[in-house]
Amino acid sequence: MRAKASTLHRAAFVPGMAVALLVWLAAPANAAAPALSLDRTIRTSPFVGSSISMKDAEGSAYVPKDNSIWLADDNGRAIYEVDPVTGDLKRMIGSAAFEATPRFGGGQAAGTSRDRDIESMAYDAAHDTLYVFSGVCCNGGAQPTAFRMQRDGSGEFQLESYQPLSSGSDYTASGWNPADQQLYVGVKRDIRSYDYASNAAGPTFQVPNVRGILGMSFSTDGQDMYVAHHNSSTQLLTVVDFATRTIVPGWSFVLNPFGIRDARAVEKIGDQFFVLDGYDGRSKGDPLRHALYVFDVVG
Repeated sequence: MRAKASTLHRAAFVPGMAVALLVWLAAPANAAAPALSLDRTIRTSPFVGSSISMKDAEGSAYVPKDNSIWLADDNGRAIYEVDPVTGDLKRMIGSAAFEATPRFGGGQAAGTSRDRDIESMAYDAAHDTLYVFSGVCCNGGAQPTAFRMQRDGSGEFQLESYQPLSSGSDYTASGWNPADQQLYVGVKRDIRSYDYASNAAGPTFQVPNVRGILGMSFSTDGQDMYVAHHNSSTQLLTVVDFATRTIVPGWSFVLNPFGIRDARAVEKIGDQFFVLDGYDGRSKGDPLRHALYVFDVVG
């Protein structure tokens, strides 16, 4: 997605002198500053060709194999599989399925307290597995939980098991990095790895000037991490160089001018960014209520 710098190594030898001059020239492949351009929005309230509406937009995850973007809805206690091209709703998995999910390794079903605050989703392409994280925000008795989804005999994703997260966990963002094949979770300014099988979280780290993290995903090579976050009332989409844990210069975009008021999730599909707006203040019937914004990058 982002332009690379090219370096030219040139050796010049001066006749009669044992001197070599090494000249380093570095020039950006594309000198124009990148900018976002809104391509379209995808309606979720209701979904295209459906009477079903998202009640509160939270996280997302993209599954290239199915060309599906999954959206999480905490108030609706549900997740939705959506066609990112047409916006059509493919499937909905609701609270009954979450509550019947068995505990990983054996134990009682999840029950009614673990799907009250569904926050984020992530897709592990190496193992063809989806993860759903719930938190504790704003719901009395909510228990933070990691759910795992795998394909059944028909090839469709189904909830397979859950792990109870430590008290107070509230992972508002999650994403899988194909470079190191680790799952990462984030909240506020903190990012850490998470392993489902051991139910263990790694040490936290931060990216300077990235706070209010509400969504994350990774480039297909794992070099870049895409973050949907906010700084006070400013809504941002930021590209982070994951190796250095720093913002890529010129790649932090303010989303407010496009109408986004609560950036909750981000996916990169092809050459476009998909950002979910979780703002609850729009009236019912407004096509931008909990809409999915689709951006091109120009420049």
